[in-house]
Amino acid sequence: MAGNPVEPGDAKGYKRLSVWQWLSLLGMTVCIVILRHLPYLYFPNPRYLDHERIGAIIGSVLMGLLLPYGVASIFGRVDGRSRGTFLRVLWFLAGLVFLLNLGLLAQCQTCY
Repeated sequence: MAGNPVEPGDAKGYKRLSVWQWLSLLGMTVCIVILRHLPYLYFPNPRYLDHERIGAIIGSVLMGLLLPYGVASIFGRVDGRSRGTFLRVLWFLAGLVFLLNLGLLAQCQTCY
């Protein structure tokens, strides 16, 4: 049933997430913010302005939550409101964003 379309009465049900799925998605985003941005928020380097760092934190939240969810809902809708497609694309993109951010952290720790 994971790849089957949803019944017509539950048109938006294909893109619903359980509490644990939302917590996992939010947890990956929070980990990136804690690892990449918060330690350097008040780094005494005048090249980086505080408002740019806060903007980077907001950008990480948008990239970690809204981008994977939005793209996955589009793919799920294109595939006939398939919940399986939605979940596969969502977790692939969320994991990819998480790993890419960890890679950027390893490459340049003070870059945001």
